[in-house]
Amino acid sequence: MKPISTSIYTFEDLIKYNCVYVDKTKYLYNLLTAPKGQFFCARPRRFGKSLTISTLEAIFKGKRELFKGLFIDKSDYSWDIHPVIHIDFARADMATLDTVILSLKSTLCRIAKDYGIKINDNPPTVMFADLIANLYDKTGTDVALLIDEYDKPILEHIDNLDDAERYRDFIANFYQIIKGSERYLRFVFLTGVTKFSKVSIFSKLNNLTDITMDPDYGTMFGYTQEELEENFADRIEASTEEAGLTREELLRNMKVWYDGYKFTSKSATVYNPVSVGEFFNSHAAFDNYWFATGTPTFLMKILKNNHIVLTDLTERILSKNSFNNFNLEDLNTTSPNDERLTQLLFQSGYLTIDTVLWRSPDETYQLRFPNKEVAYSFERNLLVTYANKSASVDDIARIRLAAMKGDTEKMMEKMKEFFSALPYDIQVKEEKYYQSIVYTIFRMCNMTMMAEVSTNIGRIDGVLDGGKHLYIIEFKLNKSADVALDQIDEKKYTEKFIIPAKEKGQTIHKLGISFSYDAKNRNVTEWKEEIVK
Repeated sequence: MKPISTSIYTFEDLIKYNCVYVDKTKYLYNLLTAPKGQFFCARPRRFGKSLTISTLEAIFKGKRELFKGLFIDKSDYSWDIHPVIHIDFARADMATLDTVILSLKSTLCRIAKDYGIKINDNPPTVMFADLIANLYDKTGTDVALLIDEYDKPILEHIDNLDDAERYRDFIANFYQIIKGSERYLRFVFLTGVTKFSKVSIFSKLNNLTDITMDPDYGTMFGYTQEELEENFADRIEASTEEAGLTREELLRNMKVWYDGYKFTSKSATVYNPVSVGEFFNSHAAFDNYWFATGTPTFLMKILKNNHIVLTDLTERILSKNSFNNFNLEDLNTTSPNDERLTQLLFQSGYLTIDTVLWRSPDETYQLRFPNKEVAYSFERNLLVTYANKSASVDDIARIRLAAMKGDTEKMMEKMKEFFSALPYDIQVKEEKYYQSIVYTIFRMCNMTMMAEVSTNIGRIDGVLDGGKHLYIIEFKLNKSADVALDQIDEKKYTEKFIIPAKEKGQTIHKLGISFSYDAKNRNVTEWKEEIVK
């Protein structure tokens, strides 16, 4: 079996070490055959953007021998050699603006040296313009410009709006050089996580084609189901034995855990490449891989500062054209509006397209978590952010065991311990806040917890499936647990579940939970339970 690498981002090295490479060169062929094409594509981190950039670099340097057997090698592509400017902001020192500038100038000087030309030590914009023109003059050939993670300097400092704006203004001026150098350029391709509408490259470089949500390129990054089964057939076969599952069971579980990213309304869903690679390299262990490569601390800070809870992230709606108004100023961590937050969650990969609500006049989507890996990890990190501590394996295990045994007293005892750790200044005087925290805790326990369950005459706050025990839960803030139980009875919430529970041999628990926002308490103050006979 070929080795699978999730740490090699250079196409040449991937081929050199005979690693698995899923052929995406058909998409590159389509881009390259456009005359003087200039493109931008946004995708979440660790989705193959850097590998794509390095693949393009190998193509422009005429390294056809690396592409033997791949689509582009069999095509009519001309394989003309062009000088390449490859700038990777992911490798730059982001500590300060000065270190970014030094890193950038160093990169430009290295490229100039590689081609045997000299550029003077000037501001980066001047050096950039000189490098493009000098490469053209030296080779007599149009230049290929490849920029990876263009927005990294902004995202690294997004929790400080003043700093982020300084980085934005700097790279805006830098990218503006591209417009004035068009006559020297054969091809331009930029990648990033986000598309900030006020960055000059998008407001002034009007020849740039954004393929981020183009259906023709919807599966250019990530693996489709067909690509997974074709390129990893031997690994899938070996993993069935390691996981103790049939092939169908293994693929079904992989799909639930790692598939589900949908970047355009008309394209297929894709798997995250890092998750797939790490899954096979970890002997078919279903675990959190992509999310673990970097906790989105800036996102969690925004959510915490705005008292956003998990239930606020369900049923998010987003329009395609809204990205034209995605501004850095709107992400001030003290007050981003719902649409901007949704845009950021979508572009970062934590939410993805579920269904199209309507296509005209502005295509609009219902969003969802892509898969189990993202949902579980995001929920856990959000809970930790609010609690200012990690939910221990012991806490989770004890809550789960108590719920599965029907030991409501022990379950609520551990629940109160958790709420006692929540800082008072991030709590909100709203019932939904406490409801969402409880919902998230049970999700961390790997239990099925449904919120806001509709019946014919009302909505149940929560339904917890504890195996042999089913909990119908009503929450109240600054009201008694009796009031909560009375509502369960008045709205006849249990009737919907009596027959299914009987068929499964489940005991139904009616559970009323009362919270207090009183400054001296802010916890579960009372709970009462009735067993349905």
